[in-house]
Amino acid sequence: MRRTLKAAILGATGLVGIEYVRMLSNHPYIKPAYLAGKGSVGKPYGEVVRWQTVGQVPKEIADMEVKPTDPKLMDDVDIIFSPLPQGAAGPVEEQFAKEGFPVISNSPDHRFDPDVPLLIPELNPHTISLIDEQRKRREWKGFIVTTPLCTAQGAAIPLGAIFKDYKMDGAFITTIQSLSGAGYPGIPSLDVVDNILPLGDGYDAKTIKEIFRILSEVKRNVDEPKLEDVSLAATTHRIATVHGHYEVLYVSFKEETAAEKVKETLENFRGEPQDLKLPTAPSKPIIVMNEDTRPQVYFDRWAGDIPGMSVVVGRIKQVNKRMIRLVSLIHNTVRGAAGGGILAAELLVEKGYIEK
Repeated sequence: MRRTLKAAILGATGLVGIEYVRMLSNHPYIKPAYLAGKGSVGKPYGEVVRWQTVGQVPKEIADMEVKPTDPKLMDDVDIIFSPLPQGAAGPVEEQFAKEGFPVISNSPDHRFDPDVPLLIPELNPHTISLIDEQRKRREWKGFIVTTPLCTAQGAAIPLGAIFKDYKMDGAFITTIQSLSGAGYPGIPSLDVVDNILPLGDGYDAKTIKEIFRILSEVKRNVDEPKLEDVSLAATTHRIATVHGHYEVLYVSFKEETAAEKVKETLENFRGEPQDLKLPTAPSKPIIVMNEDTRPQVYFDRWAGDIPGMSVVVGRIKQVNKRMIRLVSLIHNTVRGAAGGGILAAELLVEKGYIEK
């Protein structure tokens, strides 16, 4: 029998924190045991949380007390999930790793540390070996593993499947992102209602930077082109939907490439989480839709046998002999954040980095 692993969720009342609570409350062996917060310490979780997801606060969680973010109070905790905001996350996560905890972070603060994995388990599972270097270099028993920006994942998962098997030349990406990507309370309504809000050159650049890192770590079945020969560009926007990031990709190739072949590749894409049958791994990490009006945010963000964990791809079309168009949809707080973190933890358990 596999032992139950106790998880601490930092920022447990935030939008990503509540997805961790929701998903872990039904997990077969990882259970939420410590809910950390800031302004609501000492109060019952069910009284202070604004439950901005499906269902209700789980009954077994509602009466749990929100506690301080202090590793000295977490003697029996096995895993730390950290969806803390940029800036605040970095030193807190380092403190936990120094104390010997495995930290799964959705924060950007450590995503480009050379000894910290930036993990999408289907695309670059081998990068968890960086943990060994991290522990040796930093002289700590714990470790930090990060997951990418939700926006980057929405493009990187289909692009990674394509880059693995085709001589990709470049991709131009336009994103239409939901409000929950900005946290709660998020964007003032008068800024986004009746408007499309560009996220700016800085957000565009960090999206591309993360996609480049992920693609650089994909094990390929073709030799060319090298990643430095691939051109990537993005423009990012926010609109008044609650959950779900919709992304339009124009993908170009070095040679003639048929849209139907790429479609077949995306439909058949699987990774190590599927081979290992990890609990949070969807049987299809990419769901391909054939209707020319799908995916749609409202109808498709929860698609798949593990709701919200599949990237939904559609509108695959031949633009010219060396270019195709496709759209992708990712549930940003599930696959793009909490669900991706849980899947990463499951892989780390399976590989022995977190004790079973």
